[in-house]
Amino acid sequence: MMHKLPIPIWHALRDHTPYRGLGADHFTHRDPERAMRRMIKEANSLGMTVRFEPITA
Repeated sequence: MMHKLPIPIWHALRDHTPYRGLGADHFTHRDPERAMRRMIKEANSLGMTVRFEPITA
């Protein structure tokens, strides 16, 4: 998409602040269910099955 870079640049120029990236795991934290579906779909395309189990602390 063409709008992903101009928007943060515009905010940085407007607010006179340095660019601050969201981080590599931004979308994983934003929507964990979607991230899991994406991982499952990618594993399935490689011919693998994935099962997620909650961590017991």
